[in-house]
Amino acid sequence: MKDGNSTRDVDLLRAQLHQFVEDVEPRPDALPRLLAGVRRRRSPRRPLLAVVGAAAVAAAAFVVAMLAIPGQHDPEPVSVRPDSYLAAPEPGVIAAFDVLSGREDREVARVEGADTEVLAADHDRIYTVVSTADGRRVVEVNLQGGQRVLPGEFGDGRLLTAGGGRVAYLDGNAVVVVRGESRQSIAIPPELRVHDLALAEDGRLAVLAGEQGSRQAVVLLLAPDANSLAGHVEAVPDAACGPVAIAWSGPDVATLQPVDCDGGQARVATFAANSGRKIGAGVPFRTPPLTAGEARLSADPLGRFLVSTGKQGQWLVDGSVIRPIPPACSGAGACAPGPGTF
Repeated sequence: MKDGNSTRDVDLLRAQLHQFVEDVEPRPDALPRLLAGVRRRRSPRRPLLAVVGAAAVAAAAFVVAMLAIPGQHDPEPVSVRPDSYLAAPEPGVIAAFDVLSGREDREVARVEGADTEVLAADHDRIYTVVSTADGRRVVEVNLQGGQRVLPGEFGDGRLLTAGGGRVAYLDGNAVVVVRGESRQSIAIPPELRVHDLALAEDGRLAVLAGEQGSRQAVVLLLAPDANSLAGHVEAVPDAACGPVAIAWSGPDVATLQPVDCDGGQARVATFAANSGRKIGAGVPFRTPPLTAGEARLSADPLGRFLVSTGKQGQWLVDGSVIRPIPPACSGAGACAPGPGTF
């Protein structure tokens, strides 16, 4: 139900948009008057097509303005609801934080013994890792507070990702993908070191890996049913230093990439998953030196990226707009030691 203030705000917005349309709407006789003027001045170097194009642009402006007018529905905000990300400010506590102000919105769940630096999300499911008598296990948490332990031991790393109803993590020289009660294991050659993992909505897996001791890294893109690296597609960043984190953004894979090996700047580049071709270079922004495993890259439904490093800072990357955001600190003053995630 709307209150009086909301109704007045909607009416005010509607009135302003109507005024905007009146300002841009062409006069009914605008096109005939324009064409008549051109006929008097037309020369071979000024074709009629250009004038018709100008009139079409004016008409397009009117159409765009019409599309912006609220009709039967209230105007939608430009942000993603609830416009927050997840972080673990205290052991066992998972909370949602406002992405712009940094304030804690609410406590989402308490998971006894949860690792504050291992966190992943998939729609309304949150995943973390706990230490048990049977080893480290992945725990799934829903927004209603329910929790369940996933089958299999997590291993000793901190790489955990979720997407499309699947969870993936690194276990020794293999990447394990869990869906329901099924487990899929993808062997990784011992000469490769895995830096990050990311799962797409359709089940495709992205693996950020490089040779042991090398700063170069590539992104290996695997089909949903892959059980080996055979037939993978490679996205190869064209920089001396490899990416430090990866994430899916719709059908594309994104990489958090230092601009140079000395640090000080980074960018988020995007690659087409079916070919590995770069489709977006990304705008450079200032950061401390970033290393794999300490930085996390995640994306929201609008294609914005959260670059989170825990104690080294956080940034919201929205196209060409880069916004530093505050650390994830609870109302009691406890700040998340690990990175947050959308």
